[in-house]
Amino acid sequence: MTNPRPFALRLFVPSGLPEGMRIVEKTNWSGIGYVIPRSQLKEFTQRPEAGRPGVYVLTGPDPEDGGADLAYIGEADPLGRRLEQHQAKEFWTTAYAFTSKDGYLNKAHAQHLEARLIGLAQAAKRCRLENVVQGHAVNLAEMDRAEAEGFLDEVLVCCPVLGLRAFEQPPSFPSINPSKLFFLRGPDSEGRGYESPNGFTVLNGAKGRRDFTASSPDALMRTREQLIRQGVLARQDNQVELLQDYEFKSPSQAAGLLLARSANGRLEWKDAAGITLKEHQERAAAAASADADP
Repeated sequence: MTNPRPFALRLFVPSGLPEGMRIVEKTNWSGIGYVIPRSQLKEFTQRPEAGRPGVYVLTGPDPEDGGADLAYIGEADPLGRRLEQHQAKEFWTTAYAFTSKDGYLNKAHAQHLEARLIGLAQAAKRCRLENVVQGHAVNLAEMDRAEAEGFLDEVLVCCPVLGLRAFEQPPSFPSINPSKLFFLRGPDSEGRGYESPNGFTVLNGAKGRRDFTASSPDALMRTREQLIRQGVLARQDNQVELLQDYEFKSPSQAAGLLLARSANGRLEWKDAAGITLKEHQERAAAAASADADP
């Protein structure tokens, strides 16, 4: 994986309303993206880009679990007409649509992008996919495939910035500094993890106690069931096992799901010397404050 490089995104809100549709452009990219609230769909369909081929993602709360997300990934030519047809889907609240500014993206490119995005979402397991059709295998010429993959790279860079995290996977373990690792241990529970940009990532193979305590929050238990359905966790004899590196929303959520009880993750996660995550954070804050003093 190449080292990340700085980049710039331009956001334009044509309605002038902060909650309105946003148009997204990236430096040195011929693509264009749209973040479309469901209530603003008509505003998008009236734009010329809505008549072009492209790929889209519908997102909204999962009706089977209000704490999780449901997503539908598709491709269309034209984009606008297909999104209008998806008004029949009740779950989605926001659509993310991507096409090209110069018209080079074609139907075959869009089908390739759809299949790739579905595969990435399935691997990341950050949301439940509503897709019944799992994308179309497309035989692209070598140049077309390279163009589509280049377009995909740019889309994946933009998505987290726009709040679409369905495709994100944490960095692989070899790239993590061992001094940044924290450990958790408890009855039938053990794991390793590290602070990551959007929460706390626990490494593949972590074990958790199977049965929750009587006082455990319902939300914590629902989250575990959702992760089991998504294939992130698997039940064993008296434990659950984490089947992949996975970024949780917070150290406390990660600790609670493994310990099967309410937990303060800042105290439960400790480094190899037994120093808590809380103390590490406080030391880092003190050092930053000292550096800022004249």
